[in-house]
Order: sequence, then C-alpha cells, then structure tokens
Amino acid sequence: MENNKHHLIAKFEKELKQYESFSDKMDILLKELLEQEKISYHSIENRVKEKSSLSKKIDGKNKYQDLSEITDIVGCRIISYFEIDVEKIVNLIFKEFKIDEVNSIDKKKILDPDRFGYLSYHIICSINDERAQLREYKNYKNLKFEIQVRTILQHAWAEIEHDIGYKSNIAVPREFRRKFSRIASMLEIADDEFSRLKLDIHNYVETISKQGFENTDINAESLKLFIEQSGDLEEIETHIIETLALKNVAFSEQMQEAIISFTLNIINKFTAYKEILEVQNSIRKNKELIKQFILKWAQLRAILLDRFQKHFDQKDGLIIGYALMMEFLETNHKEGLKAFFPDVSLQEKDEAVALAMKIYREITSK
Repeated sequence: MENNKHHLIAKFEKELKQYESFSDKMDILLKELLEQEKISYHSIENRVKEKSSLSKKIDGKNKYQDLSEITDIVGCRIISYFEIDVEKIVNLIFKEFKIDEVNSIDKKKILDPDRFGYLSYHIICSINDERAQLREYKNYKNLKFEIQVRTILQHAWAEIEHDIGYKSNIAVPREFRRKFSRIASMLEIADDEFSRLKLDIHNYVETISKQGFENTDINAESLKLFIEQSGDLEEIETHIIETLALKNVAFSEQMQEAIISFTLNIINKFTAYKEILEVQNSIRKNKELIKQFILKWAQLRAILLDRFQKHFDQKDGLIIGYALMMEFLETNHKEGLKAFFPDVSLQEKDEAVALAMKIYREITSK
C-alpha cells in the first residue's frame, strides 16, 4: 500500500498543472452557467486538493488504485444567498454535467433531526459528452470533480463549526449540545425566512407589474419597476438621445442600484412624495420642461455633455432626477437642488444651482 501511495502522489505531482487548469476552467464555466440562468450567488470557490490532504485521504481510505478513483481532487464550492437558489443551482448542475449519483450526497438527508441541516450538497461530476467534444474540454473528459452547494448561512455555520472543532453531535460535550442545537435551529429558521422574504418580494413586484402603481408606496422595488415600465421616461430618453446624438447603452445592475438608492434618498429627504403615482404625475406634468432643461443644461455645460456621452447608461433613472429638479426649481428648494451635486465643493454646488435656476427661468418664460 505504501508503494501505491507513493505512486499516486508522484502521478498527482506530475499531473498537477492539468488539475489546476481544469479547476480554472470549471470556475469560469460555473460562473457563465449561473449568469446565463440569472441565478444570483455570493461566491464560487475552486481548489485543487493539497498534496498533504491527498496523502491523508489515500491513507484513510486504503482502497485507491488510481487517481481517477479519487473524485474530489478538484473541488468547487458555490455559495448562494438563499436556500431556494440552492435547488436551482443543483438542478442546473444535473442538467449541465454527468453526475456520479452513487458518490454524490445531499448531506442534509443524513443528519440527525436535532442537528443543523447545513452540510450542503456534495455532487460528483464530470464533463458531459457534448462539452467533451469541444477542444478546450476534451483533455478533461475523464476527470471527476466535486461541487458543493450551500447558502451563505450554511457556509457560516460550517466555518464556525469547523473552527470550534466539533464535526459531529457525539463529539460535542454533553453540556454544550443544547446550545449547538438552539443556534443551529435559529440559523435554519433564518435561512428559511430569507428565502420566503425573497419570494414575497418577487410576488410583490409581479403584483405591481400586473395591477399598476395605484396606492403603491415608493420603495426600491416599486421605483425600479416604474423606471423599467414608464413610457414618459422612455419618451424623454429617446428625445435626448436623438437630439444630442448619444449612444443608448444598457446600464449595469450596479449602476441601476446606485441610481435607485440615490433617487430614493432625495425623495425621502426633500419631498413629501409617498406613492409612485406622485412621481409619475410630476414627470407627466413637467415632461416638456424636462426635455428642454436637459438640452439647455448640456449646451451650457460642456462637461455635462461629456458626462452624458460616457455615462448615459444611467438612462431613465437619471431622468427621474431631472424630474425632481423641476419640482425643486419651481419651489426654489435650493437644498434639494444641491443634493444632486454630492461630489463637488460648496462653491461648485452654488454655481450649479444658480445655472439650473437660470435655465429654468429661460424655459418657463417663453
């Protein structure tokens, strides 16, 4: 057995670069698959088993004759935010890879009922036949690897449990077992409730989408949906893009979230608006003024036009800001106006507000 162990370790060292290359490819592939399916996740971790760890495994099992029999030399861990996404990820893995079901485990199903069910899915995979035909994968078609899937709370529990050093209930001193169970149950309930909350928010957005914005309060989800659906915002956007000959670039999710957050802060701090329809009515009332203001603003401030060309991926979300500016200009709300220029000096804020007021007087005096 010792000679066989040395043989396996020597072979592992010889093929290490191949395993590392395979690990990198799996990292890229898994990210692409999740993004294509629009499944959100916290992180993907990939690793090749260390030589010392492999040696212990060979000693412990006392059965391996070839490296191909060791199914977790390459390992991937996908950490999701929600339990409901774990199921989506697992289904995707079963769809996209060959699965060694004999060696794959849903470890939650083998736990004692008084233990936290947070040991994740361990799925043994290999490249499927279709993908193995591709040049970049054909050298890896016979390699097996392990994918673990767990939520971020499951991962936190596993890491804490590992740090404490107790991996089974019988290893925990009797006086601490109740504490372990209590903490575990709280985390499991929290995981379930977060999943339920995500589903509730999804249903909330679906309801608004179907029934409209009547009696809908202003929040991140309703404002985001309003931006996506508003014909008035789209009309203003199209007019500005065509008049200034700008590129219509799709805006990133991160930019969208930043715009929503910025806009919500201004609405909550400087307006009395409570419902989405109030925002809609303001935009509808001032639609022509908004168009004229943005065009004048761009003409008088070349730096703004440059910013438009570089950052018009903000699109409709940016236009809501101008709609709010019209309300502030009408009421001479200088503090509200200054809030649109957070990253400049006090003097520059005053100059920008003065220019905005000058433009407003010009377009309303016609």
